[in-house]
Amino acid sequence: MPVILELKWMLVPFLACLVLSINHVYLGIHVIARKVIFVDLALAQIAALGATYALTLGYDPNHDAFRVSLFSLAFTFVGAGAFAIARMRKERVPQEAFIGIIYAAASAAAILILSKSATGGEELKHMLVGDVLLVTLREVVNMALLYGSIGIFHVIFRKQFLAISLEPEDAEASGMKIRFWDVLFYMSFGVVITKSVAIVGVLLVFSYLVVPAVIAQMWSNTVRGRLLLGWLVAILASTVGIVWSFYSDYPTGPAVVVMLAVFLVLSAIAYYVLYAPVRIRAVANVTAIVLFSVLFFSSLDYFKKTEVTIISKLAPVDLLLNEIKQEEDARQLDGVRHLGDMHDARIVPALTELLARTRSEQVVEATVEALSKQKDPRAVPALQHAAEGDYDDFLKLSIAKAQLALGDRGGFSTLIKILKNGEAGFARQQANELLEAKSGRKFGYDPTLTIEQNRPALQRIDEWWKREGRR
Repeated sequence: MPVILELKWMLVPFLACLVLSINHVYLGIHVIARKVIFVDLALAQIAALGATYALTLGYDPNHDAFRVSLFSLAFTFVGAGAFAIARMRKERVPQEAFIGIIYAAASAAAILILSKSATGGEELKHMLVGDVLLVTLREVVNMALLYGSIGIFHVIFRKQFLAISLEPEDAEASGMKIRFWDVLFYMSFGVVITKSVAIVGVLLVFSYLVVPAVIAQMWSNTVRGRLLLGWLVAILASTVGIVWSFYSDYPTGPAVVVMLAVFLVLSAIAYYVLYAPVRIRAVANVTAIVLFSVLFFSSLDYFKKTEVTIISKLAPVDLLLNEIKQEEDARQLDGVRHLGDMHDARIVPALTELLARTRSEQVVEATVEALSKQKDPRAVPALQHAAEGDYDDFLKLSIAKAQLALGDRGGFSTLIKILKNGEAGFARQQANELLEAKSGRKFGYDPTLTIEQNRPALQRIDEWWKREGRR
């Protein structure tokens, strides 16, 4: 149960990865069948170029997200048309060559535009890797609705789309308008890519589209089998990658990409061994490659530079205090998590100032946890103010725990407010257990019942708090 509570902030990123998996694996099967592996990467880069161009016109991605998305979508539709035209009947030049050229040109244009921006480095990093950790539940719901509508569109015209992807020559011979359906496919594909890139970045989008589809194609010959296996791989890799990033303090998006790559390597090894003419020899080859890899990377440690280079004259605490002063939530989270384990008189004032100005619930959660570790009563007023905020009951439960850890009796009041809210049953269960443990009393409160059914227990709690609250 404590592990589940620790991972609750990773639930929304996991849901985002789940939604991405369901939609992108299907599109990835089309991409692999068409042998245009980098079309998703190119479209993703074109979408990023559209958003980058919007920046030069004065649009802020945080405050003008919808308008920036329209720019991305417009650029993506132009790219979709270009890809459809690039598909030649007599393919003297591979379509992949045109896709690669478009990708390189779009990447270079984005870099040129960002070179004039003061925060170009951060924007380029976000464009590549995104930040799935900061995705909100509302964004996930919107993404699911959009992808669902695209999915319905593809279900309705699945015969046409599968025909031009799996059997383009037969489709053309039957009189189907290949170029028309190509344009529709790439436009719907572009809508998905535009939304995905804005949330999780180019690399994760590319990985979700290609890696599960490649693994599925190794083991299945049917579209249904590839879909089911691709979904299974994507969901498992996402789960393992998210848990790994959480406990190892790695960026979530790149961790999921690496885990997808690990799954691909394991699948390739299994496929090679199972279908090898002589399995014993195949196992021996794999073992030799693994041993060589271990030896190679282990030997690199001997070339480690022994001289210590002074990167900054600032102490680690000063560097982290500067991090939480930045506006990016990711940098604030990184700074807060490290500051919680340090001891310095400046940490608590800096964290309380961050708690007062941040609007990110994830930053609030991390800051509250860091303040509770500091054991400094100066944090009590900030926690009391946070307890009055419009947060969900799970976050208020964390605030109440921090209050009680610092000896603030207001933590009891926060717990009682949670018990009076009928929305989150699990949060009420945790609040009730904590209240009974701290008070040493049983009030007869049952979290599985409604607030009206718990009215007598709440009355006993109120009476106890009125009598004991000042003590």
